[in-house]
Amino acid sequence: MKSISIYISLLFFTFNSVSAQVDRSHYPEPAPAPIINIGDAETFVLPNGLKVFVVENHKLPRVTFSLKLDRDPILEGNKAGYTSLVGPLMMGGTTSLNKDQLDEAIDQIGASINVSSTSAVASSLTKHQEALLNLFADVLFNPSFPQEELDKLKKQTISVLAAEKDDPGSIGMVVSNAVLYGKDHPYGENATEATVNAIEVADITNYYKSYFRPNIAYMAIVGDITKSEAEALVKKYFGDWEKAPVPTHEWRKAVAPAENQVILVDRPASVQSVMNITYPVELQYNSPDRISATLLTYILGGGSSSRLFMNLRESKGYTYGAYSSISPDRISGNFTADASVRTEVTDSAAYQFFYELKNITEKTITEEEVAAAKAYLTGSFGRSLENPATIANFALNTEIYDLPKDYYKNYLKNLDAVTIEALNTIAPKYIKPANAYLIIVGNIATFKDTIGQFGEVKNYTVEGDPK
Repeated sequence: MKSISIYISLLFFTFNSVSAQVDRSHYPEPAPAPIINIGDAETFVLPNGLKVFVVENHKLPRVTFSLKLDRDPILEGNKAGYTSLVGPLMMGGTTSLNKDQLDEAIDQIGASINVSSTSAVASSLTKHQEALLNLFADVLFNPSFPQEELDKLKKQTISVLAAEKDDPGSIGMVVSNAVLYGKDHPYGENATEATVNAIEVADITNYYKSYFRPNIAYMAIVGDITKSEAEALVKKYFGDWEKAPVPTHEWRKAVAPAENQVILVDRPASVQSVMNITYPVELQYNSPDRISATLLTYILGGGSSSRLFMNLRESKGYTYGAYSSISPDRISGNFTADASVRTEVTDSAAYQFFYELKNITEKTITEEEVAAAKAYLTGSFGRSLENPATIANFALNTEIYDLPKDYYKNYLKNLDAVTIEALNTIAPKYIKPANAYLIIVGNIATFKDTIGQFGEVKNYTVEGDPK
């Protein structure tokens, strides 16, 4: 086992109220970046292309096998929602075990197996790893795709969709995606009762045959197991998995609006307005700006000391919380700032949102804000290392997203090196107060006469279609 050592140096300030002379005109210099030595996951590749990462951790007698398929996004069209049923239907039975028998076999060894259209995870005590992998391989390679289970899953999905139609947050997400990307894009389409009813077993099996292939798969193994044991088990249970060409897809990048647009979804019964300011950004996972952009959006709206929170909650009392985030993506990343505010202050809250977005692009960032944001992100990163699976995830991310090999080892050093000048430089690139969609789900009669000050107003349905 390669030891994973984490050395984090913490700086404590001691104040002597009697004799110490402190220059309070300058913010204290931050401590040097903590030194973090992250052990590498051990790797091997099967002849069929399956890439495997092993992280040994013998503290507990457990082992977890996590599989990830790295495929392009898929447009599901008039069958939208079918990929979400792939995993549950695979868990609906195999050619040798029906659903009840499969569930019982998993329970008997105190294990868990979960499958989606792009991932699968199996976990158990180490002593049951052979039994676990027998079941895991059966689910992955011998699914029976029973019609009766698909019928149940469709009914459950339609029930969930009905509930989401009455949830302002879910409505806001559907509309935001449709507006940002368009419904002819995988990120913009959404499942409806009609599209779910149209799903057939053949849609699931065709997906399975096309995309469940080892040449686009990665496996992370974490726990009480050695590399040699892991390699023997993976060869035994996954060595015969047949590789094949996998369909690829290219999708257009989303484009921010030339000027702000206001998207309204009327929900007369709402006592709050769910508000989301969003637009696409060009930010890859391996972008040199990624750490700086994350730091910037944390200062703007990452926590309870951020500008949005302090303004809209602490100062104005419009909401319980206001936040912002930025998400990288291979195709189109996005920025979002959101809150649920009292209906009667909807236009005032929108004004404060845009005020803060504009203000942070005008070189107003302070040393105190940068230090506080760095401290939070440093602590969050350090805490993540307490989970051995993090090391495996680092290895997977490095491979899949083409990150520098030392990306995570140098993360804190690179975070610490971000300056106010660097943040001021990138702020106009990623914060776009004049090129955004303001999406509001609520009782629009209350603010329809004033909300137009923020841009051209368009009305949408709860399904994300323009009226």
